Amino acid sequence: MEIIIALLVLAGLGAIWYFNRDKGFDANKDGKVDFADAKPLVEETVKQVADVNKDGQVNVADAKVVAEKVRAVAKKATPKAKPAAKTAVKKARTPKMKVVK
Repeated sequence: MEIIIALLVLAGLGAIWYFNRDKGFDANKDGKVDFADAKPLVEETVKQVADVNKDGQVNVADAKVVAEKVRAVAKKATPKAKPAAKTAVKKARTPKMKVVK
């Protein structure tokens, strides 16, 4: 579990660096890099990651694009899942119980 958390933290820091690499880390332009710079950097990173249709805004249109992509992936995965589900049901049959008198 700790490894997963560490990987998520590293991925988040990597995303912050990637989306702000050309701007530098002094986000509030006060001449120093400190914790006050973290909030604008994170907000800009979230905005760039969430703007999936690249129109410069995070809005309902982005949610629609994500929903369509999820639907397409789910539709592609469904035919593969149906045979596996039937096999699992066949294997999970409940054995008949003997009645002891």
